[in-house]
Amino acid sequence: MDEKRHMLELINAERQRAGAGLVELGDNVAAQIHAESALENCFSSHWGIDGLKPYMRYSLSGGYQANGENGSGLDYCIGAFDGYRANSGIRREIEETMRGWMDSPGHRRNILDPRHRKVNIGIAWDRYNTAMYQHFEGDYVEYEELPAIVNGVLEFSGRTRNGVRFGGAGDLGVQLYHDPPPYRLTPGQVARTYCYDGGRPVASFREPLAGGSFWTTDRYTTSYDPCPDPYDVPADAPAPRSPEEADRLWQQAHAASGSKAGQTVTVPWITASRWTASGTEFEVRAGIGDILDRYGDGVYTLVLWGNLQGERTVISEYSMFHGVVPPDTYQPD
Repeated sequence: MDEKRHMLELINAERQRAGAGLVELGDNVAAQIHAESALENCFSSHWGIDGLKPYMRYSLSGGYQANGENGSGLDYCIGAFDGYRANSGIRREIEETMRGWMDSPGHRRNILDPRHRKVNIGIAWDRYNTAMYQHFEGDYVEYEELPAIVNGVLEFSGRTRNGVRFGGAGDLGVQLYHDPPPYRLTPGQVARTYCYDGGRPVASFREPLAGGSFWTTDRYTTSYDPCPDPYDVPADAPAPRSPEEADRLWQQAHAASGSKAGQTVTVPWITASRWTASGTEFEVRAGIGDILDRYGDGVYTLVLWGNLQGERTVISEYSMFHGVVPPDTYQPD
């Protein structure tokens, strides 16, 4: 815990310099479990060896706020025979990792995001290797009824906090994303990936109109920027056999993630049968049988948008495993 407190101090020192507001140490266990798995299985990726993405692990560990992950490590386990010096102490390794993240625009943006209110930290190390993960989260939603899909109906309710309120039409946004059923990956597959996306957008929801009014459109087009998928890598792809090869594969994966073409997808509007969004209260109920028939089993991630100090922002992300038995690794105590 002292190591996590040290990283938290470094995070908050950077945030204070940037005027971003301090974050608290969260209690979601996904980051720590992922760090331990990365060290044990000699990989470093946002993807888990169990095939899960960060937001899936976070949800299985009880999380449902907007969230995002930073990660650091190597897709190879260094040993004494590799000729590298042993770690110089975990506190120094933490400081070096933080400097690397702050020099990386995407990681830096995550660390300094003013919407974050907590950070869950995972740190695992041995004599030669470290695996570190920061999983930032907001604190804007408290569910009375967690999102769930039962008999083809999606339903959830709750309230907002920390400045998020619904005062006008469109303040509440509700979207649904889909990932195919996850399965176990090999170190060679995760070594050839860099980023992760939020799944394919499959539905957006809207309130029912009253007084004889009706919506004039039933779908819209939007962009979808998928990351290169480790499931597209052959399972027998060899794991890196040296730190240099691990770095080379990482560089290739980084380049591939930047060059992958985006897609334009058509997303249906689903008019809810129940819709409340007033003040801090919200409740939604909607049939999604057509979506389930089209996309089948998998991980459906619900994303809520709200108004935070005049800015429309994501306030909640929650993954639901439909027709899929998730690993019990991430269950909170």
